[in-house]
Amino acid sequence: MKISTREVVLLTVLFLLLLIGAYYLLFYVPNTNEISELHESINSKTTQIDNASIMLLRRQALALQKETLEEEFTDVAKYLHEDFNDADILRRIEKIITPYTDTMNIDFANRNTGTNEKAGLTSVRTVQVSLHTTYDDLQKIIKAFEEEDAANRIVNFTCGSNYNDFSRTAGHEMSVNISVDFLVR
Repeated sequence: MKISTREVVLLTVLFLLLLIGAYYLLFYVPNTNEISELHESINSKTTQIDNASIMLLRRQALALQKETLEEEFTDVAKYLHEDFNDADILRRIEKIITPYTDTMNIDFANRNTGTNEKAGLTSVRTVQVSLHTTYDDLQKIIKAFEEEDAANRIVNFTCGSNYNDFSRTAGHEMSVNISVDFLVR
């Protein structure tokens, strides 16, 4: 059997087509998929690096801002009262109430263990005060508690009183019960 030149050329072309098809299916397609997966991985890592760089820059900016604020408020620290004990609370309450009454009874009613994580404070002291005063003086006492330098440590302020209908206008004394809850470290 003799094969003509035309058949040899056609067989060679067919063989080359089969060889190209096998290369395409066995090498090119799997490598292309792997290349696209690697590009996605590179893009993901680049995004993570960019986000980390942004966070690092923010952290550095916040550190600089913190240092600036610390320098700005160094003189304020001497005015902040860090810790309270029972005697400090008693002195503060006496200082506020004494100008407005002659009769006063202060009790440390109970000690609660609670938390206030935002303020970093860990316990609450409840102080109850009984006194006799006029309505106008009671308003001044409440105002003094609001203006107290440790007012940000007051968790709860409750005021109850017993008076007759003329107490508001005539300046008559009334019996007042005040309950104050202070946060302490």
